[in-house]
Amino acid sequence: MKWIKTPLEQNGFQRYSSSDEIAGFLHTLAATAGRFARLDRIGYSAHGREILAVCCSAHSENPGMALQKLRVMLVGSQHGASEAAGCEALLHLARAILTGELQHLLEKFEFIIIPNANPDGRERDSSKNGNDVNINRDFVLLSQPESCALDTAVLRYQPAVVLDMHESAVLKRKTLGVEGYLTDFEAQFDIASHPAISENLQNYAESQLLPALIAAVETRGLRAQRYIREITSTKQPVTHGDLTMRIFRNKAGLRGALAILLETPMEPKADHHPTFRNIAVRMEKQWCCLQALLQVLQSQQPAILSAVARATQLPPQGNIALNGFYVPRNESPVTRINLRRRDTREIESIEFADHRAIAAHDFLQLPKAYIVQAHTDVFAELFERHRIPFDTVTEPFEAVLESDVFAYGDSSERILRVLDTSRDRAVVMPGHLYVPLLPDTARLLPLLLDPRSSSSVFQYPQFTQLITVHQPFFIARTPDQDR
Repeated sequence: MKWIKTPLEQNGFQRYSSSDEIAGFLHTLAATAGRFARLDRIGYSAHGREILAVCCSAHSENPGMALQKLRVMLVGSQHGASEAAGCEALLHLARAILTGELQHLLEKFEFIIIPNANPDGRERDSSKNGNDVNINRDFVLLSQPESCALDTAVLRYQPAVVLDMHESAVLKRKTLGVEGYLTDFEAQFDIASHPAISENLQNYAESQLLPALIAAVETRGLRAQRYIREITSTKQPVTHGDLTMRIFRNKAGLRGALAILLETPMEPKADHHPTFRNIAVRMEKQWCCLQALLQVLQSQQPAILSAVARATQLPPQGNIALNGFYVPRNESPVTRINLRRRDTREIESIEFADHRAIAAHDFLQLPKAYIVQAHTDVFAELFERHRIPFDTVTEPFEAVLESDVFAYGDSSERILRVLDTSRDRAVVMPGHLYVPLLPDTARLLPLLLDPRSSSSVFQYPQFTQLITVHQPFFIARTPDQDR
C-alpha cells in the first residue's frame, strides 16, 4: 500500500499539524485503506470544524470471532494545541493499523480513532474550545458541541476500552514553579474511578490492567506510574484523578467502558528543543505508551471482555455511592515524590501526605424511575443531550413517590443536605417526565439528578436556583413501576 506521510512528518516536526491538515490526512488514509477504514463525522466544533473518527476494522467470516473482537476508542487532544502530541501519535497509529505494520491487529481489534477532539483549540493554540470552555470538565452539562460529540460517540460505538490521551506541563508557572520546582515523570496512567462505576470493572482495572500497563511501558524504557493529580504545592496531599462525572473518562466508565487516562510530560516552552516545542520527543513517548497498551490489551482480552460485559449489571444490593472523596492511606500515610529543582534541574525527594485512598459517601438505594414534576422543558433538553430515554406522561397514574426535602449544608463539598424524605402514594400528572433506570443509565442518572452528588447538574448555578429549600424536591424517585 501507498505510504502516506503524516502532516507532522511533512513539515519536518517544525510545527503542529493544523486541523485542516489532520482532516485531509484522515480522508486520504481512509481512501487508501479501502475496506479496512470508514471515516465518520461525529460532530462539529464550536466554530464549525468537523470532528472526525476513523473506524478501523476487518470483516470476519467467522461470526464467533467477530463477537470476540475488542473495540477500542482512542481520543487525542481534548485540550487542543496545549496538548498536541496525542493527536500526532494517533495519526501515526491510524496509519500503522490501516496501511502498515500493525494491520494484523484488525484480526482481534476494532479501532475508533478520534485524533483531534478539539479542533478549535488546536487552531487557537489553546486548551479550550472556540467558546473558551475546557471540554474535559463539561460531561455533566454537555454544554459544548465537542463534549456532546465525544459522549454520543461512546454510545454510538459502544467501545469496550476508551483511552483518553493528555499531556501535562512540568513547569506550573503560577503554582509549583513559584516554589522553585518542576514535576518529574515520563508516563502516567489512571482509570475511571468514580465509586458508582462497576466495582468488578474497577477491581480488574486496578489490580490487573494498570500494573501490566505500567510494567509494559517501563520495559520500553519509560518511567511509568499511577497518575498523581497535578501538584501545585509541596504542602498539598497527593491524590489520583478527579472523582466526578465532569471528566470524559469517568463519564465513559459510568456508561460501562474500561476507561483509561494517559498523560505524558511537556518540558518548558522556553527550553531549547530540536523540534518545535519538543514535539518529536513528546509524540514518541505517547507512541511508546500506545504500543504498550496494545500489547496489554491483546494479552488480557478475555478478562477485559468479561469485566466490561458485567459493567452495566446493577450492584447486588441495589445501592450506589453518589460521591467519593480522597482520604489518607492507612498503610502509608506519607509518601515521597521526586521533583526537579527549577534552577538546577536536580532531583529532590519531597515528602507528601498520601491521600490516594477513596472513601465512598452518600449511598442511595436505586429507584425504578425518576419523575420530573417541574421545569420539564429544561430537563427534557438535558436528557436529550445525554441520550437518556424518557417519556412525557400523557395519562395520569398513581405511584409511590419518594421526595427529599433539602436545606443548605455547611460544607463546600455538600451544598445541600437532606432534612427529610417523604414517601407517599401520589398521582403523576400529564406533562411530567417519566425517566426509567435502564441498565446503561442506572449508574448515571442518580449522579446527574441528586443534588447531593458532586456530579449533579445542581452543582451549577442555573440548576441550583431551581431548588426550593425546605420544600419537597420536584424530582421524585419511584421505587416501583406501577404505571
